[in-house]
Amino acid sequence: MPRPTLTLLFLLLVVDLLAACGPDLPVRTATPEPTLQVSATPTVRRPVAPGQTVIRVSTGDFGAGLAPHQAIIARFEAANPDLQVQLEPVGNGDYYQLLLDQIATGNPPDLLQIGDDAVPSFVDRKALLSLDEYIISPNYPLDTGIYLPGVLEPGHWAGSQYLLPKDFTPLAIYYNKKLFDQYGVPYPQPGWTWADFLHTAQALTKDTNGDGTTDLWGVQLTGSWTTGFEYWVAAAGGRLVSTDGISFLGYMDSSQTGEALQFLHDLYHGAKVAPIPTNLSPFATGNDQFERGVAAMRVFGHWPLANLRKNPALDLGIVGMPGHVRQANILLWSGFGIAALSQHREAAWRFLRFYAGQEGAEVWKDWGLPTVRSVAERAGLVKDPLEGVWLSELAHLVPRAYTAVPTWGHTGDPALAKLLEKMITQPEANLTAALYDAAIEAQGALVQQQ
Repeated sequence: MPRPTLTLLFLLLVVDLLAACGPDLPVRTATPEPTLQVSATPTVRRPVAPGQTVIRVSTGDFGAGLAPHQAIIARFEAANPDLQVQLEPVGNGDYYQLLLDQIATGNPPDLLQIGDDAVPSFVDRKALLSLDEYIISPNYPLDTGIYLPGVLEPGHWAGSQYLLPKDFTPLAIYYNKKLFDQYGVPYPQPGWTWADFLHTAQALTKDTNGDGTTDLWGVQLTGSWTTGFEYWVAAAGGRLVSTDGISFLGYMDSSQTGEALQFLHDLYHGAKVAPIPTNLSPFATGNDQFERGVAAMRVFGHWPLANLRKNPALDLGIVGMPGHVRQANILLWSGFGIAALSQHREAAWRFLRFYAGQEGAEVWKDWGLPTVRSVAERAGLVKDPLEGVWLSELAHLVPRAYTAVPTWGHTGDPALAKLLEKMITQPEANLTAALYDAAIEAQGALVQQQ
């Protein structure tokens, strides 16, 4: 079994956004992009009282991102004095590999934080405990109906629930009302289309000083980020791999994928309404046109919202993703599960149902989107003109590619990343040929993984 994909590991985004937006950015962990060397955050070990059981909890968060964990732990321990929760933040290197090493030595934390597209790999390795019996247990049951639509599903694999949700985000489009007002362009509205999106971006792409160089861009896109591209394919009515996960051919190179790729190509190179990214990853420093007020729109997740609200260059608006053949969106997610090797399963479950349940959501809501419907409603997020967009977009979720092919990170993802890089950096590339080459490469990698 190959090691799990890190496509949705959280570290790179956190560091890049902290660098770009300032030290007070709340840390989001339902985020993309991998492999970063970071300094370890020391694990705090406290004296254990007689009769107490210690529950170890792994997390990929660090620094300021540990604050909500610590607040939830304090609340739980106050109500459960027989349990002590020991938070174990990420150490140096590859977070998932660290977890796998701990599992291999028989000493993993009791609770593991896992990103969505790594769920199949950890389940297939038998690293996680099925939660089904615990959810319906008479002593500590959990009503899974408390969750917002779609946010429980990424933790479900192979017929069982293995993880409960921590945080999530779909995609949406940020826009700067200052620029729309300055140039008399109507704000984008729910139900808009790709054609509306293009027209709006064209109206806001300007050479403001007449020197022949674009100074104001209509939209900042997501570069070669493959997960972001999944939305465009879905909105075009396509998918990147067959539903049974055995074929990229006819899907990654389909007419629908081609239409999505051509549309983005035209945004970059035809209409020229989007800047070529300084770094092809949207999470790298330097891709800050929207934050600097020189791009009117930005396609992205919920993560930077707290800081964008405070940005003096912006009068912020948010709208859902435009539709095309259909309305579509994709979900980025992380959750917590119980290690199969845990020696304290019932105690771990008691904390997990608190951590990822209504009590925990009351804390998470101040750092990201809460997963529990009643918490979101009481906090006024559903009707909030900015926060509410993310929640309404849950109605348009489509399955991500990894749900059909668990080896996506080693098969389809690398081939798709190369395709997107070619589309961005080679304006004259034959996109039809490039699509076919990507499908062939992904299919070959899939055969090797079987």
